[in-house]
Amino acid sequence: MEGRGDAEEATRLLRNSRAARRLHALVYLTSTVLFVSGFSLLREGRPGLEAIFGGHVAAGRSHRWIGMGLIALGLLVLLLRMRAAGRFVRESVQFRREDLRWFVSYPAFVLRPSRYAPARHRGHFDPGQRLVNCVIVVAFVVLSFTGTLMSFPERFRPAVFAWSLRLHELATWMLVVAVLGHVLVASGILRAYRGVWRAMHGSGRVDALLARRLWPQWAEEAGMRAGEGGQSSSERRTRSKAS
Repeated sequence: MEGRGDAEEATRLLRNSRAARRLHALVYLTSTVLFVSGFSLLREGRPGLEAIFGGHVAAGRSHRWIGMGLIALGLLVLLLRMRAAGRFVRESVQFRREDLRWFVSYPAFVLRPSRYAPARHRGHFDPGQRLVNCVIVVAFVVLSFTGTLMSFPERFRPAVFAWSLRLHELATWMLVVAVLGHVLVASGILRAYRGVWRAMHGSGRVDALLARRLWPQWAEEAGMRAGEGGQSSSERRTRSKAS
């Protein structure tokens, strides 16, 4: 049984740490509540949704304070994990000319994954993920800035509030579209991505064969790191007992 567990572990590569998975869950749960509360306030308001938060005023208050909390969380992550945040941004904005071949090959891969593979690319994220990351980050920055402005309407002219609201709504729908695309891929509904959900919602590991198709350069580097990590868990326990 022990050998089988080590063999299964060897066929999977660690894609996301426990801390990254917890942060991801916290952000999307908080963002979901923010979207529901914000949608309830949109235009003339939706009394049915506002009632969940205790009415129109309470929904607005909840939306504002949860939004401030999410902004504070983002600033805290930037402060405590500056290197990781910088690496995420660099990996997300690095687009290369060769990435065009990936976008061209992608539809065939999604429709017939058993027959086609996406064009090779470099980096931790594939070009599609990088595009979604950029949209999500820009949307969050715009939402944070405009949301902060609208929290203090008495300090600005009415026109500033009006434009902030328009940009806030636009950024919200940009974020919704990007997140829906992300969920479609990450859920594993598509045959091309079966099992990929474990990378963020399971053990954090992804099947090595799948990883080599989706993120070839990262999979090669991760495989080398895993090989350099030494013996299997059973061999390490044997060594510790002998010593």
